[in-house]
Amino acid sequence: MTGPARIYRKSAGFTLVELITGLAIGGFVLVIVASIYLAHFRLFSNQNTAIDAATQNKLALDEITNQIRQSQAIVSTCASCGGDTTGTNILILQLWPLDTGGDPQDPMGTNYDYIEYRRDPSVPTKLIRKIYPYASSTRKSGTRIVATNVSNLTFSYDNADPTLALEVTTGVTTAAIANGKTQTTVQSAKAILRNK
Repeated sequence: MTGPARIYRKSAGFTLVELITGLAIGGFVLVIVASIYLAHFRLFSNQNTAIDAATQNKLALDEITNQIRQSQAIVSTCASCGGDTTGTNILILQLWPLDTGGDPQDPMGTNYDYIEYRRDPSVPTKLIRKIYPYASSTRKSGTRIVATNVSNLTFSYDNADPTLALEVTTGVTTAAIANGKTQTTVQSAKAILRNK
């Protein structure tokens, strides 16, 4: 007599070949999904950088052209400007001072406010605005960053002597780097001094 018969049943499961095949397919799908994600991330980052560079450029041009339109004149320098002079890379504007209500008031001959636009000498990628108000003016003095990532700033005038110019053309170039690519925006705008 033999012992009780054993019945072997095939248990549900995967063979080694099936497991390796499944892992290979899963890894392949994961690589494809990751590469699509990275490609979209790079594209999004590049577009964001391009938009940022264009926005900085536009804001800088708008700021400068608005101040030119409100200016009394372009001057070669001012007492507070520290030796800076108007030229192809620096612009110094003369404006009427502001009264306590923030309205322009008669400068009484020589009592003007001055605004200077230039690239920051210590950080040339920054475009700065310096305000030098007259003592009784309510215009706030100080330095403000108008734009960053500036690679070039130029001013050209409709007269060889900038102090006699009626029109100024401002050119601003901004450049920003994302994922090893440089996004550059170049724009220019003309403005006429209204108050001259």
